[in-house]
Amino acid sequence: MAEVRAITIEEHFWTEDLSRVAAPEIKASPLDELLLDLGERRLAEMDANAIDVQVIGHTVPAAQGLRGADAIRLTRQANDALAVAVRSHPTRFAGWATLPTDDAHAAVEELERAVGELGFVGAMVNSTLGTNGVFLDDPQFDPLFAALERLDVPLYLHPGFPPPVLRELLYSDLPEPSCLSLAAGAWGWHSEVALHLLRLVLAGVFERYPNLRVVIGHGGEMLPFMLRRIDDFLAPERGTGLQDVPSAYLLRNVWITTSAMTALPPVMCALQVFGVDRVLFSVDYPYTPIADCRAMLDALPISPADKAKVAVGNAAALLGLDAWSSSGKPR
Repeated sequence: MAEVRAITIEEHFWTEDLSRVAAPEIKASPLDELLLDLGERRLAEMDANAIDVQVIGHTVPAAQGLRGADAIRLTRQANDALAVAVRSHPTRFAGWATLPTDDAHAAVEELERAVGELGFVGAMVNSTLGTNGVFLDDPQFDPLFAALERLDVPLYLHPGFPPPVLRELLYSDLPEPSCLSLAAGAWGWHSEVALHLLRLVLAGVFERYPNLRVVIGHGGEMLPFMLRRIDDFLAPERGTGLQDVPSAYLLRNVWITTSAMTALPPVMCALQVFGVDRVLFSVDYPYTPIADCRAMLDALPISPADKAKVAVGNAAALLGLDAWSSSGKPR
């Protein structure tokens, strides 16, 4: 059988200026060079693994690590830099907008500019808890949700580093780098995004904005595995004030990517719980080797038609990538 082509939608870069607010461990590693590259090296790795399109967003913490005028200025610069790469490779790259969430009004303005002028497909926001001190269910962000709904583009809700008080409480007294890893990619990031999304549900965000679309990565941040138990404890009769159980909103408003998933069981769980139309292949480049995720996609025990949806069709439909058909080839 011919190798299925793919679109990946949680792929990362950074700019020199915004990289200064990132974890120094990343800046001092070989990842720095890979994140800065928006050209030939990235394209060569995509070609080697049958990846036709990357949808790229600024890596953590991006503008969520800044406040005030610097956040707005450096966000615009980062989005402009990504837009240059997308214009240079329009059939290979698409962009997620970075937003200055310290100022919700400025975030709306930058979203409108990035989508309307730069042609980006939506916005990627890293956790606002660790840097802005609030979750996105805070009422100040309602104008942002309204803008996402009005512009008909999705929000990619991505993890971020925990605030110092949580890192000290939950992840201290362990040797480094175990402390950092447990707080981030090994566990903390995923549990925090799941909590963040459940807060959006319980705060009524999806009732107020029923057409809002949210994307989360990493096989659904553990939510597919826990969804029935979540419904059992957060049903309307338990006093949530919602019209339905959490899964009703999650299965209507949320899409899941396979970013960084290199094993089959979590991906199969996501497919079984959320359905084949809601799961999208991704890599989490450059943090996870493309080849490892590619091998997982190739090994998925699903029909060719369903695999084409996961690899290409769902992303094309969600993000309006009209140049791509469900077969993964340009029209």
